[in-house]
Amino acid sequence: MNNKTKKRAPNGTGHVRKRSDGKWEGQYYYLGEHKSCYANTESECRGLLNSILAKIYKGSFVAETTTPLYSYLYIWHTKYTEIRPSTHTNYESYIENHIGGSRLGSIPLNRLTLKDFKDFFDYKKSAGRLDGKKGGLSPKTLRNIKVMVSEALNYAVNNLRILEHNPITGLKLPKVVRRKINVLSQKNQSKLESSCLAYDKTMNALMIFIDLNTGLRIGEYCGLMWPDFSPNKEYYDIRRTLERLYIHWAEQQPNLYTRVSCSFTKEDAKTALYVGPPKSEKGERRIYLSDEMIDAFESIERYQKANELYDPNGFVFRQPNGNPYEPRAYQALYKKVIETAGIDYVNFHVLRHTFATRAHELGIDIPTIGEILGHAQNSTTLNMYGHSIDDHKIAAMRKISQNRVG
Repeated sequence: MNNKTKKRAPNGTGHVRKRSDGKWEGQYYYLGEHKSCYANTESECRGLLNSILAKIYKGSFVAETTTPLYSYLYIWHTKYTEIRPSTHTNYESYIENHIGGSRLGSIPLNRLTLKDFKDFFDYKKSAGRLDGKKGGLSPKTLRNIKVMVSEALNYAVNNLRILEHNPITGLKLPKVVRRKINVLSQKNQSKLESSCLAYDKTMNALMIFIDLNTGLRIGEYCGLMWPDFSPNKEYYDIRRTLERLYIHWAEQQPNLYTRVSCSFTKEDAKTALYVGPPKSEKGERRIYLSDEMIDAFESIERYQKANELYDPNGFVFRQPNGNPYEPRAYQALYKKVIETAGIDYVNFHVLRHTFATRAHELGIDIPTIGEILGHAQNSTTLNMYGHSIDDHKIAAMRKISQNRVG
């Protein structure tokens, strides 16, 4: 036999070849159609191909590439992802409310094209709202959906190896314009701080005052517990966040999320309070306190003891019924304090922005501010707070002018 003659693979064993891009492709037939699987090495590809062929012969093989995008996304986010329960909730909403029922969602993975995605996102951009109002989804929501789909399809390419390439690659969406950071003026900040200190209905109003001077996320405050403090309250450690999550998702990560026992919880409730890890990798951090902040926390401690709410191992901020303050519940108290201060409503997160901006104005460097805020990267802090509000700009320009005149 001529040595140059190619050796045919036995019938039924499939065929393995090396592609021009360096990857190995395993070829086989399923239900009369030519199909392929991919791997980085010949032996790995042969092993994957043999596994597929064995399942075909046993009648247990399902060609994943014929699975509709909607079905694949549901399987992917429930089985293959390691994400926060709140992210699972967002993904579920995108999959069920936007992709489910759409033409895009019904297309098999192996037939998806860039045009399919362009048509889908063009429609969502112009008429994708689900609240009955006219108009499309925001650029941020469009981007979030694209990121989710791209991650899922990359997993199909690189991990499951059921696709040769990611068909959404190259899709361009409207640019997400970062909203201008809303910050309290120094005058309104002083009004709000005075309102917190004078609020006589509950000492829990001091959370607002404390946040204006430390800049934590509201979930981190709600999760704060007395054992987190040093003996003299010189500092406390951020170790957790408290949030309301869907029980279905939170219970799948028992090593990260612990359910908090509360009174008046319905037996058939779909959500519950959980303590879990801080938002970012740098979320666990130490916050040092000024004498004024120490006095505020000691006032809360005295208030709890006087009202039989104090638990040395319990939460710092507790409702009159003894339950911890969850972010949503605290919003009601926050609105009352805002009204008492006589200023226009701003959401609670503006207090965090205000702290960061004041700190920047005082000359505190960006890395230090980022560490206090618990940002994962300094670039996040720089992008958000590398600015000055108008009165600070005016003061700076006056100094330049005065220096030139002098």
